[in-house]
Amino acid sequence: MTTQLPRAVTQQDLEEAEGTPGITRKVVFETDNNKLVQAHAEGGVSSGWHHHGDRHVYAHLVEGTAVIEYGSGGNEHLDVETGGFFYLPPRVVHRDVNPTDEPQRWIISFVGTGPLVKNVDGPDPE
Repeated sequence: MTTQLPRAVTQQDLEEAEGTPGITRKVVFETDNNKLVQAHAEGGVSSGWHHHGDRHVYAHLVEGTAVIEYGSGGNEHLDVETGGFFYLPPRVVHRDVNPTDEPQRWIISFVGTGPLVKNVDGPDPE
């Protein structure tokens, strides 16, 4: 039996995670079925369309404002303010939009297994 000990990490300890155009992700902690990630996007940036495979996504917006576009033709959206949270079920094609000039910072837990991100051309058309 392996004993786990408490640990802390610094910004310098973080390693790059699988990416999506427009979003920088860094791994904070990782287990067999969970990856805790810090994500960042500059002001005015929209990520590429993507999904997270079989993983559930639980996110907390630490800094900034965000719009998560999804659904048929990308016509549905979630608006998230600083301090807000959101959830995405597995395989939901979406993109992250930073509608302001200020940067965004997220803490995201990807629960499940498989690739962290799958970049795609876009959502299904209307």
